Amino acid sequence: MKKTWFLLTALIFFMFVPSQAQEIWEGRGVWAHPGDFGKSEKEVEDFFSLLKKCHIQIVVPLIKDTAGHIFWHSRRFPEAIHPEYKDFDLLRAITNVAPRYKIKVHAWLCDFPEGKDSPAFKSHPEWAMRNPEGGLTSEEKLTPEQIYGPVWMCPAQRPGYTDQWLLPMIQEVVQNYPVEGIHHDYVRYPGDVAPDSYCFCDYCVENYLLYNFFYYPSRPEAAVPLKNIRLRQESNWDQDFTVRPANWDQMSREEKARFILEGKSINRSDLDYFFYEMRCDAITRFVREAWELASAIRPDIEMSAAVFINPMKSGRFIGQRWTDFLPWLDITMPMTYRSHFQGSFEDYLLYLGDTVRAQVEWVAERSTLLVGLDAHYIFREELEPWEKAIQLLKSEKEARSPDLEKELAGLLQANIAYLARFSAPRAKELKARVELFRRGKIDREAMAEALRRILNDPPPGFFPGDKLIRTIEVVRQAKGQGVVIFAASHLSRKKLWGALEKAFSFAAQPAEEKIPARNHLSIRTWKGRQK
Repeated sequence: MKKTWFLLTALIFFMFVPSQAQEIWEGRGVWAHPGDFGKSEKEVEDFFSLLKKCHIQIVVPLIKDTAGHIFWHSRRFPEAIHPEYKDFDLLRAITNVAPRYKIKVHAWLCDFPEGKDSPAFKSHPEWAMRNPEGGLTSEEKLTPEQIYGPVWMCPAQRPGYTDQWLLPMIQEVVQNYPVEGIHHDYVRYPGDVAPDSYCFCDYCVENYLLYNFFYYPSRPEAAVPLKNIRLRQESNWDQDFTVRPANWDQMSREEKARFILEGKSINRSDLDYFFYEMRCDAITRFVREAWELASAIRPDIEMSAAVFINPMKSGRFIGQRWTDFLPWLDITMPMTYRSHFQGSFEDYLLYLGDTVRAQVEWVAERSTLLVGLDAHYIFREELEPWEKAIQLLKSEKEARSPDLEKELAGLLQANIAYLARFSAPRAKELKARVELFRRGKIDREAMAEALRRILNDPPPGFFPGDKLIRTIEVVRQAKGQGVVIFAASHLSRKKLWGALEKAFSFAAQPAEEKIPARNHLSIRTWKGRQK
């Protein structure tokens, strides 16, 4: 009897008390730039040692930047290799070291931006996105003073950048480097510069009507009017009709763009809806093609992507309705950075929880959800007094009113007091420089540089690690499957690696670190079910 009672008690205990194997798994990743790894295998080894100490399971190293530079020794695209990495194959060193630390590597490509001097754009300017006037994204202005810079390449054009440049790069990486995954970034249309104005390249303008089947290819000149057989005009949408203007071939690019964005199919200006849908389809097609290409070489390859926080909004504004391409992603990393939210830090934590819960619903177990958090913008309160002072120091002479100069003096004094909380010697040094500035002994640029040096090399605690820890905890409470931090360089400059180690050292995590699970509802599994 006692033996039976003991076995029954033990059974109940193991059913309701989680064992180490039953404990909740948490994914932990970090984005990293080439500078984080160094330029020797020894430096790469040191960086991986730091990652392991902080319980990182997946590192996402940048191997193609927004200027079109690549950081592996490409045989097909040698002209794109970053000039500072001609003698050091960074990706080879990373993939040599990573297995020793059991850390996954997802090679990070900034997909569609290039630079005006990049080999892709210089050899094929026709691949670039164009606005209604025929201009490039690089010519746009973000602010009255700031030119945008990058040249975005058209995702839809075939043949074009996607199938002649970007997909072959992915193919080469998967064939020649033992990475565990490919990571998409900038997998979209430009949203921070004129989101409704791209793309109107020759291909997109001419493909728009045909893609949406707004005329019959066998009789392109035919104008088929809508047949109204139901009371509401729009309810006749299922009847055949065409919308191709009779003078389409004589219209300019700008006129065609205006027709696409402002024209109507039946009784309202709705043709732009089909424009936005076509852009979403172009991005989804690329993500699918990238998976098909990579998985044909390595069936176990994983795909991940950095995406904007809300697929409904990003579908409309940047063609990135990422719920459409979840079947071809193993890991989804929404960039849920504080920079996308307004209000205080406490407001952000509240909004973050709501957003992650929505992301969990959008993903719906079709992919592993690692919530992207930043290690920079969360310190808005700490950064603003210093950045504002630098801005005032750099202001033009005619913009320096007495009130602004008084504000600058107050900011400098407040910054000295804040710095003294963490380093009395450095606060004393800053105070001396401020006094020299006040007396006209050093100029405004020298004073601004002194403030920048403190932000770039702050004393420990200047950027409170508790903020990062609290942000990660909100993701846990909202049932996110893990986090990925942007970026290693911010963690280093802000002295936050210790805080990250603390955040990732909670007792419930199994001693044997796991790595992100495969997408068990991915297209490859679906295909397997059909056999």
